[in-house]
Amino acid sequence: MPVKPRTVARSGIQNILQRRRGLPNGRAVVGALLLTVAGVGTFAAAGDHADSSTVRYVIVARPVAPGARITADDLAERSMTLDPAVAQNAYTDPARLTGAVALAPLGTGQLVQRSEVATAASIDGQTLPPGHELTIPVPADRMPTGLRRGERIAVLATYGSSSDARTTVTVQHALVLAVGEAGDSLATRGSARLTLALDDASEVVGTAHAAQVAELTIVRTTLADTELPATFTAEPAPATKPAAGGTKAGA
Repeated sequence: MPVKPRTVARSGIQNILQRRRGLPNGRAVVGALLLTVAGVGTFAAAGDHADSSTVRYVIVARPVAPGARITADDLAERSMTLDPAVAQNAYTDPARLTGAVALAPLGTGQLVQRSEVATAASIDGQTLPPGHELTIPVPADRMPTGLRRGERIAVLATYGSSSDARTTVTVQHALVLAVGEAGDSLATRGSARLTLALDDASEVVGTAHAAQVAELTIVRTTLADTELPATFTAEPAPATKPAAGGTKAGA
């Protein structure tokens, strides 16, 4: 009879050991947690990939030759995923490219990149109407302090000197597109490069000519309500009277 108690005791110990082996240890818990986190990350990455693929970029619908203006029929949209460096140079709005000029051959299905087209200038997100862009050198001391992109200016050209000087206004309210330094050479030191948007072709030619042969002065007209006089001519100096007691003619 003493054999049965020993058998019962061993059986109970084995049951206890088996139950303890069934519990996961610390490493198993950590491993399961890492797998769960990895699964969540994979799911999130897949979600991001799906979202980015829904971005619609502008592509070429039919061939466009260099120098040709792009029309709405030349463009199409396609959903795709792009590298960030490529995406920032692509277009998502076909209207932004309508009227632009192709700078290189554009083939069907090609993604339109900024370096391949010349688009209209814009100020604060507002696209400017088609016009001319002119860059002229201007002495820094003849330009308003703190002049910025988006302001309006008048260009005054002074011809001659002294009593023979004459000043004309080549443009009354030109839009400033850019203001920058002309360069570091002796010829350009102390000058600035002023880029203007001009609608009138005659103003373009007149301002370009004045930049070559006249002294330019820039006047800020951003808040001006009136226009400047078109021309100013210096009054001739009064005639010099003959000195008292001078010799008369024929004497």
